[in-house]
Amino acid sequence: MAFHYLDKYNKLTEDTDPQTLFQQAVAYSTGLFGAIPIDSAKAMLYYQRSARLGDIYAKQVLAYKYYSGINVPRDSNRALILYKEIADILKDQYSEDEWNFQFPVQESFNLRIPDFEDGLLGTGLSYMSISTTRKKSARPDITSTVLTNLNGGKLVLRFGNVDRSNPFMISEEDETDEQIVDIFYTALDEYRGTYTSVKNVTRARLLLEATYHEYDADVGYLDNLQKFFYGQCLDLLGHIYFTGEGLDRAYILKAEKYLKRSLVIIESSSTVISGANVDLGLLYQYYYLNDTTAIQFYKKGKSKTNNNGVIEFQMSNLSKKHPEYNLGNPLLLMEEAKSKGYIPARYEYANMLEEGVNDRYNCEHTAYSYKTFVEENESRMAPHLKVAFNELLLGNTEVALWNYVQAAEQGYEMAQVSAAYLLYQMPLELDDQPQTTEERKLAAVTYYSRAFKQNNIDAGVIAGDVYFSLQEYEKAFSLYQSAALKFSAQAIWNLGYMYEYGLGVPVDFHLAKRYYDQVLERNSKLYLAIKLNVFKLQLKAFAIWLLGTDRIPYDTIKNYKLGMINFLKNSRSVFRKYLNIILFTRGLTEPNGLYRKMIVESGWDNKLSNESGESGGFFDGFNLVSEDIFTLLLIIIFFFGSMFLRNMADRRGWNVQVNGVQLGQENRNENNDDNPNNINMGANGWNFQVQFFAI
Repeated sequence: MAFHYLDKYNKLTEDTDPQTLFQQAVAYSTGLFGAIPIDSAKAMLYYQRSARLGDIYAKQVLAYKYYSGINVPRDSNRALILYKEIADILKDQYSEDEWNFQFPVQESFNLRIPDFEDGLLGTGLSYMSISTTRKKSARPDITSTVLTNLNGGKLVLRFGNVDRSNPFMISEEDETDEQIVDIFYTALDEYRGTYTSVKNVTRARLLLEATYHEYDADVGYLDNLQKFFYGQCLDLLGHIYFTGEGLDRAYILKAEKYLKRSLVIIESSSTVISGANVDLGLLYQYYYLNDTTAIQFYKKGKSKTNNNGVIEFQMSNLSKKHPEYNLGNPLLLMEEAKSKGYIPARYEYANMLEEGVNDRYNCEHTAYSYKTFVEENESRMAPHLKVAFNELLLGNTEVALWNYVQAAEQGYEMAQVSAAYLLYQMPLELDDQPQTTEERKLAAVTYYSRAFKQNNIDAGVIAGDVYFSLQEYEKAFSLYQSAALKFSAQAIWNLGYMYEYGLGVPVDFHLAKRYYDQVLERNSKLYLAIKLNVFKLQLKAFAIWLLGTDRIPYDTIKNYKLGMINFLKNSRSVFRKYLNIILFTRGLTEPNGLYRKMIVESGWDNKLSNESGESGGFFDGFNLVSEDIFTLLLIIIFFFGSMFLRNMADRRGWNVQVNGVQLGQENRNENNDDNPNNINMGANGWNFQVQFFAI
């Protein structure tokens, strides 16, 4: 119905609304995941109509399609023309001061949803770096070499002393050491904001100003660690006044006062370079017009974390202005600034490439540089990414998906992963397959594959996994092979598995072992798993030789595996049912029973019966999953096992050690009169030594 009204609106307006033309193009391109047939030709037609009417989203889609060769022949020249056109439009939207002096801070929601759960492949297996950067600040590690050196090797940090409800009130009861560290990180969180909390520069400024009035007169009594974090507070306060964020304008003189105070406090008490050098360099270059002093500050602050490439950007411009200073090659400096993520540097570097500076013109490379600049302007080019994330927090998954898909069509790699993840998530081994349509699975594969072409190696592995689940082994093998060439340990493992069982390729144990061994070259943490797998492979080869057969059919292994999984699932179900009976026989039969009262008051009584009237399970109220039930079962086994050993030890006179703790009688010599049963306790004096391992 949504598509019907969208199409009707565009016909009534005679295709003159570029925004709705863009949305209709997205609908045709995705088929709305099974609602309408996919029509790539019509999608291109509507994208072109929207682009001709000036819609920059549609222009970005066309540029991405020509750059990647999606539904059209690959054409870097056309992609370059379109990306350059969009980039020029974006640059013109910034003032000269914003572009050269203080580029506006942008809140980014360009992230991959699975990165909130340690990436697409999970902890230790994901190849890609995590994209979720706007989280609360991590407090310093007590083993940090820098911090322990600051305080003479004596460092004790405790956190949580700042009242976040009233951030500009300083408590007099807390220790100064803890207080200053907490103040800095609380203010930093307020200044930057997170994915779930809006940035509040005013709150950060008020807290830092209160800190200055509280501690500045006592700086001489602070130790080096306290001075360092107090200096960090002043650096951040000076930066806020310098940029004018949360204020009506920038206050240069106040900013200079706090920045210089920060520099003196930090650099006089340690060898650490203050981050204030970055802002002071900009201040002297553009406010006092003193390039020489600005260069000195830039050279000192070049290695600081708050230098996001702005120093290299300014040094590149100064190198062209003052070649006599020998500051370096302007193109190389701009390239370094671009690699650190400074947005104006991305445009200027692409522009320098296009002009053929240093004879380094390359059409595809130049198009890619403009592409990254366009995508970095997220607030202008993809505001729907923020909408998507907020809708996801509210639980409106389909609305979030629609917004992520629009950004995915524009070529945002992280949006492609997020859209694919919402369309289809690969289940764990003991979990049931998600109930979804074939169209959604294929759409997920499409976006995972596009992300893979943009060097997201984990996305290529997952795309192969989806094809594997659909039993399209040749396509899965092709994707695994491509990911393996990019050094994905998981993809290399999967290739070994496919050669072991002959899935899409002939059975070849030698190749399977070779691939398994190659995994260790990429991830040494998988040593035990690889060695066990190779040992299993050798046993299988021996079994095949012994049985005189060519191979053990994969279907046999698969059926056995499915049987084991079903057994575990059924065991879980039986275990839950019988535990429900044990727990609730009294509670449910007594009108005023404690358990009955707890169930009714919590609303769990509605969950105790399913549609067929059978017991639904007490554990549904706790949201327990199969791993939790299995863990509880192991704990019960270990508990009763320990009770049994303890009773037997007392009755039989045994000496038992469990994890190094004695359960039975004291160790006695076998010839002692206190040992009438003449029990042989072995060389170490123990009948049993039991070790429980927590995995």
